[in-house]
Amino acid sequence: MPLYINGLSCISPQPTFGGDFPFEVKQYDSSRLPCIEPDYSPYIDPKASRRMGRLLKYGTTAGLQALKDAGINSPDAISTGTGFGLLDDSGKFLKNVTETDEGVVSPTAFIQSTHNTVSSNIALTVGCKGHNNTFVHKGFSFESALLDAQMLTAEDPAIKNILVGAYDETTDYSYTIMQRLRLIRDTPGSNLGLLKKPGSGSITGEGAAFFLLSKEKTQHTYAKFLGSEILFKPKSSDSVIAKLEAFLTKHKLNLSDIDVVISGLCGDTKRDEILRALNDKYFTTQTILGYKHLCGEYMTSSAFAMWMASMIVQTGQIPSQTLLQDKERAPKYILICNTYKSDNAFILLSK
Repeated sequence: MPLYINGLSCISPQPTFGGDFPFEVKQYDSSRLPCIEPDYSPYIDPKASRRMGRLLKYGTTAGLQALKDAGINSPDAISTGTGFGLLDDSGKFLKNVTETDEGVVSPTAFIQSTHNTVSSNIALTVGCKGHNNTFVHKGFSFESALLDAQMLTAEDPAIKNILVGAYDETTDYSYTIMQRLRLIRDTPGSNLGLLKKPGSGSITGEGAAFFLLSKEKTQHTYAKFLGSEILFKPKSSDSVIAKLEAFLTKHKLNLSDIDVVISGLCGDTKRDEILRALNDKYFTTQTILGYKHLCGEYMTSSAFAMWMASMIVQTGQIPSQTLLQDKERAPKYILICNTYKSDNAFILLSK
């Protein structure tokens, strides 16, 4: 069932929160891209904010801003996705347990370390007592939340507005582990050149993006969310193409109907094999965009891509720093092709 994106918000390593689009791209010379955190005081009580971790603050703020953007006080349901959840608070709690030799520790870090803390905090703030789910499905987490939203609206006529989002963070601990596993580059250079110089490893990022999905269109609607598809461990680019063609057929579309493809290339030669094959052999007449050089690689980065796609559909403008192949097509239908390790997914939006 198609849903309308009537409100959105994004906090990322780029100036995406409350700014203009296209935004002025920020350059990093590091393999770790941190979020540009906004002023939280209009959204979170300063006394409560002191006891909250970074992800809880910017995840909650992104969700509340999406509701404000849509002019909705409280949604009928909330569905979110996260790869690792609140890593920083989890680390603090485990460190406290170790330092006290498994003695008595403050429960605050534990309470705020559960993966559904962000969606729960949003619900408590706006008084939403309806359906509230958080999916922790690695690279499929955000797509699972989108599927949940579509199923809910199809099954329950009373549900008209659903807040859907995703959030993840990079901590000192997780960054060190990724360095040891050689998942990120030792000398990345500028993040803006990541996709132009494929190599071993990528750059890590973080962020939160939320969308108010509704059954009805309004005068503020950004785009239409048509659907998503999940592919687990495809064997080759041919198997991905077969799934994609079936996905488009289900929506009564052909490949020629797709104007813009947002590709989830991360700069790692091995992990990008399938996506580069698709871009070189299959998406020959489409404008192709990249995005992970702007926000970094993380499990729910496709939420950043969906935010960018929604803004492109509404404004008709494409950030020049995202262009990988320009066919100068008006962005009526946008296809997001993302991959995270062995997890592959499609998200389809239209004007």
